[in-house]
Amino acid sequence: MVAHVYFDPWLSRFTLETFRDPVHFASIEDNLTIKTQSTDEEHGVVWLLTSNALAENAAMIANWLRKYPQHRSRIIVLGDHEISEQRFAPLHENQISLYLPASIGMAQVRKAVELQFDALRAEYDRLNLQERLANSYIEIRRLTAVGQALATERDFDKLIELVLTSAIELTSADGGSIYLSEKHGHGDKPTHIRFKKSAMQLDAGEFLLPIDKKSIAGYVALTVEPLMIDDVHSLPVDVDYTYNADYDKAHNYYTKSMMVIPMKNHHEEVIGVIQLINRKRDGDLKPTLEELKGNAIISFTRKDYSLVSAMAGQAAVAIENNQLIQNIQNLFEGFVKASVTAIEQRDPTTSGHSFRVADYAVNTALAVNRDTSARFNAVRFNRNQIQELRYASLLHDFGKVGVRENVLVKAKKLYPDQLELIRWRFHYIRRDIEAKLLARMLTEFKNSPPGAWPEIEAKHQAVLDHELKEADEMFSAILSANEPTVLAAGSFEFLKKVTENKLKLKDNEEIPWLSDNEFVMLSIRKGTLDDAERLQIESHVTHTYNFLKQIPWTPNLRWVPEIAYGHHEKLNGEGYPLKRRDPEISLQTRMMTIADIYDALTAWDRPYKKAIPPEKALDILGMEVKDGHVDAELLKIFIDAKIFARIDELRAVENR
Repeated sequence: MVAHVYFDPWLSRFTLETFRDPVHFASIEDNLTIKTQSTDEEHGVVWLLTSNALAENAAMIANWLRKYPQHRSRIIVLGDHEISEQRFAPLHENQISLYLPASIGMAQVRKAVELQFDALRAEYDRLNLQERLANSYIEIRRLTAVGQALATERDFDKLIELVLTSAIELTSADGGSIYLSEKHGHGDKPTHIRFKKSAMQLDAGEFLLPIDKKSIAGYVALTVEPLMIDDVHSLPVDVDYTYNADYDKAHNYYTKSMMVIPMKNHHEEVIGVIQLINRKRDGDLKPTLEELKGNAIISFTRKDYSLVSAMAGQAAVAIENNQLIQNIQNLFEGFVKASVTAIEQRDPTTSGHSFRVADYAVNTALAVNRDTSARFNAVRFNRNQIQELRYASLLHDFGKVGVRENVLVKAKKLYPDQLELIRWRFHYIRRDIEAKLLARMLTEFKNSPPGAWPEIEAKHQAVLDHELKEADEMFSAILSANEPTVLAAGSFEFLKKVTENKLKLKDNEEIPWLSDNEFVMLSIRKGTLDDAERLQIESHVTHTYNFLKQIPWTPNLRWVPEIAYGHHEKLNGEGYPLKRRDPEISLQTRMMTIADIYDALTAWDRPYKKAIPPEKALDILGMEVKDGHVDAELLKIFIDAKIFARIDELRAVENR
């Protein structure tokens, strides 16, 4: 504390006395302006006045006290007559610290002044302690708040930004950067640090620095020891690291003080580095270049180090936990993609279907979030719900693993081996027709003169041609009926006629040209599946649900099985497997249903159907709305947001 005594000129002899500590003396007639060397400098003033001088200068002293409230003052009055508060107005009685008799000796006066200075020092100490206590409380609260935020933040980029901004705020730094450790190669220890975030105007993406002694951040990562540098431009000659001034030159900046702290996990392994630059004397100051070079920048303190170190420990745990969670998510994501790919490999013609459905469904949900119509204005899917929908869409067909592969990939009404059997049967039928006619013709030759043979041969040839043609027409009808199109009118009766033809074998055994089972399969009116096969295909929904229920989903993904379970339900209750109606079907399931139908219609050609243009697919979806199958307003969003148009982009990705 800088001590001042402002005295009455009548007491000028008082200045001749010797004081214990240095004191600045000034008459109340002098210029009493106090000039401080720094904002931290403390001044204590003792006014030593006779009662007459105080009465004459009360207004001036009151104004001075109002002008310099940051400086502590004590007023000592010397006088023998009665003291009244009105006499010293506008000063109040409680502003006068001590009354002394006029006859008191100067030694006692000096002692009284020194006691007042001691009281002022004690008051400053008390205020400083209170301020330090308050600041410590604030810092503890800030550290606690940072710790809570670090523990709850799940977004990795936001977490990194939170770590950096918190460190800057705690230390009044002008800027800083954060690096994270990475392993490259076959070793167990990190080999590089990756630049992740900067609070400076650093126009740079992520980049790698080797963990070595060439850079300051790399040096700290290597030695696992903090660095506190007062001036990076005045580094000792014997240090191994150097300061790279490229940023300063490129951005007209001036780096001076620096504090670099390693972030260590509980194994004492460095998982990152916090680099803080230029501690500001005034935390609210936005320093200019000249101020950066001047005294606006000070060195980082041990207190700064303690605060950031405490936070860095919390940050290291939070970052490592976040990375662990991300690794688990990546692992599960890989499992999901591998599972979907494995299922689609059973039917290569549907390759990419689940990924496209997920893309359409997610983008529909995002479009719903943007929609301001009466129905959807209050609907907002959060990040977890979007992820739920994505996983449900990716895995909605996983239950096809429980469907027999020949049914799953059945392209026509007959299985290939069934058609091959019929093909060989008709090959035998042709040979049988030829053999029987040749036998009859040979018998007739034996019973007729040679001159009649040409006529006999022509007659039997005509019959042979007719019967072979009839057999070929029947086989062609079978091939036509085998296609996955709507059965043509009259085809059923013609196929029935084919079954009535019998092929005689040895021992009078007969077999039909077309078996009952083959006839039933070829009589399927639409598509390629009979009732039993269709039920088997439809069972994939239940298989999917039963499989997904086995996964221990986290609470934020618990609805994945239910969302996937309903993707073949219809709003009017005509869907499967549960025949749910409108109120029972979630918005997420409805979006997935539209995406599933659209992709099934527009995807690559399949053996049992041709892909159709998007416009035609949207018309079909419109008919599905009229039939009460799908949600009209969600389809409108699907169309208005042009989500359907993503098909070209998705195909381009698949073709890379």
